Amino acid sequence: MSQQHPTNPSQIEEDRSIVKTIKRAGEQFLQRVLPGVAHSRRLEEIDAKIVVSGTRGKSSLTRWMHDVLHSREYDVYAKITGNNPVSVRSGVEEPIDRNGLVRLYENEREIRSHTPEDAMVVENQAISPYTTRQFNSRFAKPDVLVLSNVREDHLSTLGTDRYEVARGLVRSIPEGTHVVNAEQDPALREYIETEATRRGATVSHVSVPSEHERIPGIELIYALNEILEAIDEEPLSADELAVYREKMDVEWTRLSTGRVYNAAEVNDVQSTEMIREALFSKDPSVDQIVPFLYLRGDRRGRTVSFLHYLNELYRADDPVFERVHVAGETTDAFERKAAFPVTVHDATTDAGIVLDEMLAGQQPVFVMGNTVADFMRDLEVAIDARKATDEPVKLFDGPTTPQPVAEPSPQERSRHASSQLPSDD
Repeated sequence: MSQQHPTNPSQIEEDRSIVKTIKRAGEQFLQRVLPGVAHSRRLEEIDAKIVVSGTRGKSSLTRWMHDVLHSREYDVYAKITGNNPVSVRSGVEEPIDRNGLVRLYENEREIRSHTPEDAMVVENQAISPYTTRQFNSRFAKPDVLVLSNVREDHLSTLGTDRYEVARGLVRSIPEGTHVVNAEQDPALREYIETEATRRGATVSHVSVPSEHERIPGIELIYALNEILEAIDEEPLSADELAVYREKMDVEWTRLSTGRVYNAAEVNDVQSTEMIREALFSKDPSVDQIVPFLYLRGDRRGRTVSFLHYLNELYRADDPVFERVHVAGETTDAFERKAAFPVTVHDATTDAGIVLDEMLAGQQPVFVMGNTVADFMRDLEVAIDARKATDEPVKLFDGPTTPQPVAEPSPQERSRHASSQLPSDD
């Protein structure tokens, strides 16, 4: 019996549509599945795969680990996100091209372009439990997963407190992974070990010598040796560790008109307080600061954390500031809920004028909060331009010698508003 072919035009068009749909589905399947299979095989060929997760210090730790392995003649690849995302292959750095939103699929592309033979160290860029888990299980498949620390940040996506953040991080650990935990809080360490072990992972904790415990972020330095041990490498020597410790030491930046410390890059309250305590302990003559906080509308959880933190400092028996200066977004809401006097600066005001106004009180300025904003970049330039002559000056796009500082006009000063408000419940 011969095969019947449709002659009705509408039936022919319907059949063509079905064929196109099947073809398109097949193409999409191949586009999604085959790269995933190739990526998995690519990862299997790398001897040591290390993922750096946690809240603070991921970019620094990732870069340091790359540098250590590169110095030992490893063919090593590192992916560093941070403010300036880059791929680094055995000392050669290339910027990561991002058009629009950051997507996890860029990891497949970057690893494909820079596949090493010996080791891979990648920073987990995800900020939600789901994407953190997807990064680990699909895009990195680590042999060693490093938890740099657990801080109050990304609270709207990772959790409402440090335990919620820790839970989101621990639930992303793949079975069979070795976890290097650098978080120093005893209760959180116990929780991380219990939950990681339950998920089929092994755990080692980073120990910091008591004489160095007060150095902010010092756990990242001693994490290096724990990572090296996990991949059967010799540890760093005492002299090598001392060089890295110097990188973590904090000092006030001396300006021609006062002192300042920019702690905005850490952007969580626990790390910020560690830095403040370290600065106070190194110079007992400092007992008061002028805090400056830059607020971002897309980081409301961070804003709430800093509000509570500053409220606690202000309500202490010996408060370390009299007023807080703020700029950016959501400043009105912050001012309404603050237990302390607030000076609100318009973010379009010259950052140098704002800095000079804060320095006028002769107390050191302590910058905190957020960095990703034009105003904060301008503030960095203003700080560099005012450095005392015996201080090294950072390079920046623009004049390389200190510029005359203009006095703010009455109109500019009038743009700053302040008020004393009642404490929140």
